[in-house]
Amino acid sequence: MVREVLTALDVENKAFGKVLRGYDPIEVDEFLDKVAESLHDYVGRCKRLEQERQLVEDQLREYTNLKNSLQEALLMAQRSADDKIKAAKEQGEAIIAEARAKSEQILFDASSERERIRRDLSDLKKRKNELFAEIAGLISRFQVLLEGQEEEELQEERAD
Repeated sequence: MVREVLTALDVENKAFGKVLRGYDPIEVDEFLDKVAESLHDYVGRCKRLEQERQLVEDQLREYTNLKNSLQEALLMAQRSADDKIKAAKEQGEAIIAEARAKSEQILFDASSERERIRRDLSDLKKRKNELFAEIAGLISRFQVLLEGQEEEELQEERAD
């Protein structure tokens, strides 16, 4: 069963039939005016409350949307930070690997250079020994020549 909702206008326009020994029509009219006025106030309050409720719901929707947007932004920022950390780690590992490879190459080159210097030093020592032997041989020949020269000079002096 549907209940009929009365409006302030319905109360104001309500007319009652007259009977003997009934209620005082002036009092009834005054009371109905007060009821109509109260209904009118309540309807106005209800409309204001409905508007406020709608406003609050709209604001709640906005805040919910804002909250969702902020959550998405935070997730994106977290993912971005995670991606940057991952990229930085990968770059760091690549730099370390490159540095290791370069240091190994430097060590290899230094070892090769050390071996070359050792060979050169060994060759120089051999060459020095050869030169000393050659010089010693030359000195020996000069000594023999000098001794032979001295003997000739002594023989010439004796012969004179």
